[in-house]
Amino acid sequence: MTDVDKEFKGSCLCGAVAVEVRGSPVAMSYCHCHYCRKWHSAPVNAWALWPNDKVRMQGQVTEFRDLTQGVRISCAQCGAGVANRKPEANMIVVYPMTLVESGLKFEPTSHIYYSKRVLDLSDGLPKYVDMPVEWGGSGETMDEPPLTRWI
Repeated sequence: MTDVDKEFKGSCLCGAVAVEVRGSPVAMSYCHCHYCRKWHSAPVNAWALWPNDKVRMQGQVTEFRDLTQGVRISCAQCGAGVANRKPEANMIVVYPMTLVESGLKFEPTSHIYYSKRVLDLSDGLPKYVDMPVEWGGSGETMDEPPLTRWI
């Protein structure tokens, strides 16, 4: 089976919304922007990106268009977030923890909007002030914070 043929399946927390993706994601990263942090009520968001035609969802969902023009998708029953559609790019972010039980290995390549972080992370990945140039950002990176060790 080639990467193009791989299928990963998952669901929301209660199982009412099924998510299926085909092929490897275009990108995987962590996002530190205010909107992702607020939506997930977490200090950082893990995400994976696929073309719209590689993602299928079944079940009753609710959609919310945020100020970034993304369409955040969650289960109408349990409220768990499952995806974030990016209409201007014909792409959809699927939250990778939704798919890990089917074998998706989350392998991020960067941090985006790291300048907005509320949690320092030292993992060796590039830390973009906003986003890489190829994603429409400045491409400017930040130094990695020193590793803190607790005794």
